[in-house]
Amino acid sequence: MIFGFGKGKIKVLIDNFNFSPGETVSGKISVELKKPILAKQLKIGLIGLETSTRTQMGPGFGIGGRRRSGISHQRTRNTVYSFYMPVGGEKEYSKGEYQFEIKIPTDILQEKPKAAEGVGGALIKTAEILGGTVRSRVDWYLEAALDLEKKLDIKNKVQINIG
Repeated sequence: MIFGFGKGKIKVLIDNFNFSPGETVSGKISVELKKPILAKQLKIGLIGLETSTRTQMGPGFGIGGRRRSGISHQRTRNTVYSFYMPVGGEKEYSKGEYQFEIKIPTDILQEKPKAAEGVGGALIKTAEILGGTVRSRVDWYLEAALDLEKKLDIKNKVQINIG
């Protein structure tokens, strides 16, 4: 993939895409630029993006104002985890491969707190039912970035599985 408006490309190279909490991800960042560029740093990041989809059923309107049953979907994306570490410091980058190792925290998949019980729990559950069904998942990425001063960074990411 080419990023940074044609300045070149950066790739995340790994042999394995499936990891468990506590494991170390080892790989390389491949940099291939059209001309040398001064950068603040080359970095690798572990990113968790949660995609939540809320589905609600309710009255809706069709063409011509006729009533119909409506289903609405609302999708949101939130960063739930973000950790970057430097692979290379401030210098001129042009072409090369840079080794990295990034450890996945042992508690990265910690469960969300369980729902409250009793009257409070019943009220929360009722609000969830009235609010619609929410499904969510977290997608994990390794993202390499060449941090350019006052310019758009050159980035690339690859999806991994943590479980």
